[in-house]
Amino acid sequence: MDKKIREQIDLINQKTKELNALYRMAAYKSSISDGEVGIWSTLLNSREEYSQQDLAEMLSLPKQTVNSLITRMIRKEFVVLDHAPGTRNRKVIRLTEAGRYFGEQRVKWIFEAEQRAMEDTDPAEVMAYVSMLEKYITRFRKEIEDKD
Repeated sequence: MDKKIREQIDLINQKTKELNALYRMAAYKSSISDGEVGIWSTLLNSREEYSQQDLAEMLSLPKQTVNSLITRMIRKEFVVLDHAPGTRNRKVIRLTEAGRYFGEQRVKWIFEAEQRAMEDTDPAEVMAYVSMLEKYITRFRKEIEDKD
């Protein structure tokens, strides 16, 4: 294997792990699990309605993981599941008043910190990074899927 390519792969993986560690630290400071960060981000920052299936797909998480996280949030009375009109069994996740308050007071700072960090980043660098990562993921996925 080409040593330079291996170093590039290792660097991408190391930086991804470093970013994930920052989210774990932020989650800990907010008294939530690191798995909840993406769910809170979606529920606090979007006006759309999402089912557990939607969240699993958006966040690239197993359905059972999302189910467990939402169940925990239901027990804390942060969210409720409501039947989606016009569907047979689809339920959407909605923040309760207590959930919105908790999210605004304890979790929203994470997304504000993300925003401030991104504001200090060159937009061209961000787009180059996203473009490269999309291509890498597409090619890597193809390699994985093509493996016998």
